[in-house]
Amino acid sequence: HKQVHFDAMAVMNGAGVSIPGHEAEGYPIARKSVIEILERLCELPDIILSLECGNEVYANVEIPIWNAIVFHEFPKLPTAGPIYKILVSRENENIGSLVETLLTEDTYCTVANGNLVQIMNKKATKWNGIQMMLRSCNVSPEQAVYFGDDNDDIEPLKQCGTGVAVGNAIDEVKEAADVVVESNDEDGVAKWIERNLLE
Repeated sequence: HKQVHFDAMAVMNGAGVSIPGHEAEGYPIARKSVIEILERLCELPDIILSLECGNEVYANVEIPIWNAIVFHEFPKLPTAGPIYKILVSRENENIGSLVETLLTEDTYCTVANGNLVQIMNKKATKWNGIQMMLRSCNVSPEQAVYFGDDNDDIEPLKQCGTGVAVGNAIDEVKEAADVVVESNDEDGVAKWIERNLLE
């Protein structure tokens, strides 16, 4: 197999795309929409709320794993910079369908890890980010292999030539994939690459 030097990244569900030699691109949420959504979310009781703003995460509670900056003044905005994602959850409850009713026309939401609602610009999808990366190195989707485990991986799994779900993926991802391999803990991705690309 011919190797392609490739160290591009699609982060924040495709809201940010970094391709070496290109200016960073992305799809932040319009500030007006962020404010409208935050005003609606702040009326909900007991929510955990955070904003992904590139290198910074602001949250209304401490979230050590994200190194979040605690900010108690929502719906005010904590930064003048772009806001790529609004994350909202309530402990032990999936409030995705409720949050969906509070969105603006230019945003959408997905649910990750069972109850973490992620709100983004409608253009910010993993598939859009993947397409940008593939174009940058002249690789067609049919030539690409995509690995996934959660809701936002379903579209690229279906669109790429080979869609591979790991064993710990949600059921919908396994159904969308061409192949299901061992879980992340069992190095399923590495084993698939070794078996199919490195022989």
